[in-house]
Amino acid sequence: MKRLRVGLFYRSSDLIGSNDPDANVTLPVKVLDADGTVLDEESASSSQPAEMYVPDDTVTVYVRLTWPSGRTETKRADLSDTNDAWLAFSDAAIARNEWAAWAVPKLNPQTPLSRPEAPADLGMDEFNNVWLRLWRFQGGVWQREKLHPNDERRSNLATQMDLELGKSPWLLQVGGSNVTWRFVALPGGGRARVLITPRDSKDPRADKLKVVVTSFRERAETLLEFLSRDDMRSVKALTESASFAKHLLSEKFEDPVAAVAGAYYLLRFNRWDSVPLRWFENLSANFNWIPDTAIVHCARLLRSGSETHSKRFSPDALFKQVLSRGWPVYAEGISLLQEAASLLKPYSNAEQHSFIGQIEALGAARAWAGAATSFYGRVPHTPEALQWVGKPRAPRRHKIIPQLIKSRSVDQAGLSLVENIRVSRSFSTDSQTLIDGLSQPYHAEDFRPFKRIVRDDEEFLIGNIARPNSF
Repeated sequence: MKRLRVGLFYRSSDLIGSNDPDANVTLPVKVLDADGTVLDEESASSSQPAEMYVPDDTVTVYVRLTWPSGRTETKRADLSDTNDAWLAFSDAAIARNEWAAWAVPKLNPQTPLSRPEAPADLGMDEFNNVWLRLWRFQGGVWQREKLHPNDERRSNLATQMDLELGKSPWLLQVGGSNVTWRFVALPGGGRARVLITPRDSKDPRADKLKVVVTSFRERAETLLEFLSRDDMRSVKALTESASFAKHLLSEKFEDPVAAVAGAYYLLRFNRWDSVPLRWFENLSANFNWIPDTAIVHCARLLRSGSETHSKRFSPDALFKQVLSRGWPVYAEGISLLQEAASLLKPYSNAEQHSFIGQIEALGAARAWAGAATSFYGRVPHTPEALQWVGKPRAPRRHKIIPQLIKSRSVDQAGLSLVENIRVSRSFSTDSQTLIDGLSQPYHAEDFRPFKRIVRDDEEFLIGNIARPNSF
């Protein structure tokens, strides 16, 4: 057999500043013959090249690298005069700004960030007045936190900020006069980086701004990105027959957030019984500041049957714990919550019905932010399928996309009028509540309270990040 080694030279790994091999960029690669037949598949990282083997009579092969976004890059290798060849992929040419290179593989393949020249009709200056809010789940409520980035970067195509986040669930809210209000989950327990860039899709339903998040766990996050896009072949190559997922879960006390990624993989591929049940128990019992830990444990018990239930750990108890800890960090958790809700609903009591109602609302309000949980809404405890735009103290309904409007009958128009009256009343009440800045937390029926916003609280504007002259 001939050996072909494939390495990654990604500058974004150098910017992370971590000695942990799991923090290195890792992507799936496969080698194909001239007819397109897959000869071997592996994963390559910036610290460990992939080793792949092809038959001795192979003369020419094509090596294909796959990004989480779905984009592929292919290189040709000549094996006619060697039994041991080397090939490398680099991100030297994929990002206009070096500091944004880490996000490019997670964006649309046609993202302007990967082009040498930026389009003249697209730029971040258009979004200077877009506002950001940071929310933290603590003491059973969502409360506002001041947004103080440790580092800020800006170009005409993207805005980036680094945050230091405590051990809690976190949400970043983005909104503006023409930008739909939505929330994006941020991993707590350390440093997180957020990049915001204009949309790279012509779909009129796409959000005007894309948000990409990293907590510098490259291998775990890439695994979750492929899961969110249902690219199972890439996931299998990346995990090396599930050994990597087990490794992540086994090191839960060193990095519980990465362990959640491993648990999600094992549940998606029905490999949950390949690790001891106590691994899931330890994860949910010791890291209750990560909502996902109770989610994966609950799903594990539901799939394994009643013989694994105990007084301390049961699906009902864990299901109740999930929402008392906040929303899941990763979108994979929403799917598992919906699975658990559908299984438990026939046997649920009134309290559980309220939890199921919240999960149904979250599912209806889902937005897209790659692997991270994202949803539409005005306040973090109440996801809304109805979309809003405007300033925080002056919300208004997002206009329906003209291309999606269908002709309506008179009866439908009458129903629409009733709906508009209901929404107008809701709008008036919510707007006044926001302006008044009541001292008591607001309790919506069946939903959790959040800390009231004071009148003089200022939002963080994207335009506050200055663009250095060098950009």
